[in-house]
Amino acid sequence: MESTELIRTITSVVRQAGPAAALESLRDTRPDLTPCSPVAGDGYHDTLAVFYVWAVDRLVDAGLSDLAVMWHPLTDVRSPLSWWDEATLASIEARISFVPATLAAAWEPAPFEPATLVTV
Repeated sequence: MESTELIRTITSVVRQAGPAAALESLRDTRPDLTPCSPVAGDGYHDTLAVFYVWAVDRLVDAGLSDLAVMWHPLTDVRSPLSWWDEATLASIEARISFVPATLAAAWEPAPFEPATLVTV
């Protein structure tokens, strides 16, 4: 999946159903996130999926248009390197499941998994 296609897809789902649904969709379809990864490796990458959903949700909440979300520095392919070192992002653990940020200072916002939707 191209990075612009990924951001467009996430933005659409976040706007329609919220970030938990966007992450669930990515986890269900497990798209190849190689073009969206700042580190070598092939296939789906769960930590990056969480990161991009978190980033898009923040930008949508801030009132940005779809085009502004797509071109914002937070959604740039190199942006995850502000929160994770390359070795962590390249790890099998980070590919399989979300790994908390390794570089963010305590006072900085850090990516997190959105709460699962619960219907009553």
